[in-house]
Amino acid sequence: MLDSRVERIARDVDFLIDEGEVPQVTRVALDPPSTVEASEDAAVELRKKLGVPEGPLLGLQAFAERAGLFSFSLDLGRAGGDAAYVAVRDLGVAVVNGALEPGRRRFNLAHELGHHVFQDAYAPEVGLSPLDDNEKLINAFAIHLLLPGRAVQGIMSEFEGDPRLAAVAAAVRHRLSWTAVCAQLRNLGAIDPGTREELASRPPSRADFIELGEHWVAELDPPCVPPLYGRRVLAAYRRGKLTEARVLELLWGTVDHSELPEQDEVPLEAWRREFEPLA
Repeated sequence: MLDSRVERIARDVDFLIDEGEVPQVTRVALDPPSTVEASEDAAVELRKKLGVPEGPLLGLQAFAERAGLFSFSLDLGRAGGDAAYVAVRDLGVAVVNGALEPGRRRFNLAHELGHHVFQDAYAPEVGLSPLDDNEKLINAFAIHLLLPGRAVQGIMSEFEGDPRLAAVAAAVRHRLSWTAVCAQLRNLGAIDPGTREELASRPPSRADFIELGEHWVAELDPPCVPPLYGRRVLAAYRRGKLTEARVLELLWGTVDHSELPEQDEVPLEAWRREFEPLA
């Protein structure tokens, strides 16, 4: 199902490009990393190129769109895989399984963004070996993109002496899964192996969030479509360039027919079609 969804959406994006409904987006291309350190450097470079050098990377879908990647979150069921990516001309399309936990969805999208900027033409995340070196390097890119070392240093200093509250703050502020946060804190040397094991065995409770004074905000709740893509599809519908049935297909259940905006009284595209010569 994952492969069929990404291929279908890729065809839709290709159609919209032909119709002039997808604006030119400068694709960000980076050299594929050969080491974990290079993966971290690539994450830093991408943040700088897209103007978010520091802090939590919120609104990941819009961030990816600015790099030329259109990402969709669809409920494919718990066994529906993680995510998939395919190149579409100079752009890219990713589908994330929205049935998974919010933190995992964000990590999976960051991973697909890695495939995009490193110019992997096609990358279904189904049945891959966990020992695959390329996947490990892209995983490293993804976690450093979402939770950079400098951010970890700041959080550990803020909650000095309380690694659990620091980890909870990292998960909440950077919208990551508990497992990913614990692993990144250990990888960066912020906690020792024993502390990582202890933290990982006790996911955050409501009391932890109350003590922190902050709460979790989910991203990529399914179904959702890229923001610029959605705006352009609706703009084409307003002008009469897309039928109601077609626009509902392109928006993947994010709206129903009763929620569609009013079309222009005399759509320009309708007039053009009216006076086109018969073949």
